[in-house]
Amino acid sequence: MTRFHIVVIVAVIFDATALMLHDFILFGAVIFALLVAMGFGVAIPQLQFFGNFICRGLNSKKQVALTFDDGPGPRSTSQLLELLRAEKIPSAFFCVGKNVAANPELAARIVREGHLLENHSYAHSNFTNFYSTTRLQMELAQTQVIIEKSSGVFPKFFRPPIGLSNPCTFRAAKKLDLKVIGWTIRSLDTVIASPEKIVARIVRGLQPGAIILLHDGNIPVEKLLATVKSLLDTLRGLGYEVVRLDELLK
Repeated sequence: MTRFHIVVIVAVIFDATALMLHDFILFGAVIFALLVAMGFGVAIPQLQFFGNFICRGLNSKKQVALTFDDGPGPRSTSQLLELLRAEKIPSAFFCVGKNVAANPELAARIVREGHLLENHSYAHSNFTNFYSTTRLQMELAQTQVIIEKSSGVFPKFFRPPIGLSNPCTFRAAKKLDLKVIGWTIRSLDTVIASPEKIVARIVRGLQPGAIILLHDGNIPVEKLLATVKSLLDTLRGLGYEVVRLDELLK
């Protein structure tokens, strides 16, 4: 039973009581509180409100994982891979299905160079959180097929677009045997312009087992490379090791 189910059961009990007492103010207050709780659950993966949203590794070692969303992009992903290879850093790429279909050689290269290639939906719609379980499952399955066809691997992880979730997210993922991945630190690299400020934000949230969310899609390549190079240098200086996501979650 998820936290969502517990909150709904409690809300039903309180509302049933309010109706018996003809206390419509209490009835409305309970409904409002339920909606607020659901809003926080949708927006904050770390609450694990609707299901097992994995947001960090459980070990106590000074290890972190880098994850990149929204690619692959012809220019940004290619140059990022060059940097990661030079730095000997493994990462996880949560790729959009339609971008994999448009760049199958890049998808294959991600896997060939030792990184994880995972599911980030097919179209990355802003309305994904309004999809039914069936529709979301179909979109995830479509992405699974495209990734396997392009790279030869079958994703084990799914990160919802924008990180939003609801009960359908976990039902659809479970049907495809996908674990739902969130983050410990959201870099806001698509919003913050300065690589230095992005790295400073990440450092403020650093902790052993952190999953760091970055992007290799829809971001200027020069900014991406400067951010990642600075971040890697900073992590080393602080005594952190970057490991692949699946290693962090062992």
